[in-house]
Amino acid sequence: MKLDYMQCWNGAMALLGAHKEAVFAIAGVFLFLPTLLFAQYVAPPLLSGEEDANALFTVYSAYFSDNAFAILASNLVMGFGGLAIYFALVPTRSHTVAENLLAALKFLVIYLLANLLSGLFVLPGLMLFILPGLYLSCRFVLIPVILADQQERSPVELLKRSWSLTRNNGFAILFFLLIIMVVGAIAINVLEAVTGIVVGLATGGEGWPLIVNLVASLVETVFQLIIYAAIASIYLQLSAPRQSAV
Repeated sequence: MKLDYMQCWNGAMALLGAHKEAVFAIAGVFLFLPTLLFAQYVAPPLLSGEEDANALFTVYSAYFSDNAFAILASNLVMGFGGLAIYFALVPTRSHTVAENLLAALKFLVIYLLANLLSGLFVLPGLMLFILPGLYLSCRFVLIPVILADQQERSPVELLKRSWSLTRNNGFAILFFLLIIMVVGAIAINVLEAVTGIVVGLATGGEGWPLIVNLVASLVETVFQLIIYAAIASIYLQLSAPRQSAV
């Protein structure tokens, strides 16, 4: 089956609309809050724009080393929240927020193992030519929604099922998700710039980082939810012969 972009987009919006209460509740605690706290308390690496490859490696190595715990903790919390959102989005489930969180906690280790296994394939592709890595990541992108929908306990089987469902659609999925990510990145940068200007004018040039970070984190959370819903919609479309559509 070939991916239909319009059907995917409409399906994603329908999923968010149908499950907005649960999705927004989970996202507020496990996506928005960690994003805001990280932006507020972890300073980004300082770059002059003239660094060569070696200098960039040194700067980012120091950044990751100094902030390893914060990076790990925020990604773990957000990964858990993302998995809980997939549990809320799949049509085979109709549970409360608490039940979706408990289900995500129950399958979190399996999800992390499956991500580690897929990373063994994706990372070499990213390091060598980038595009093959992006393609491979799209072949494994359905892992969390398959886990939420089918509750498969084998990480290897999750990889196999994602690979099977995305056959002949790897680049189509990549293009579809890239469109959303590029639009999201532009929107975030524009809103950050506008917010920074407005806050700077209101405070006499001193600025107020909390407001800027608040707006950026909110927009990032919204676009992350759109990505989750788009991936769930892709899964529903590609697996349509075996289950009902949304």
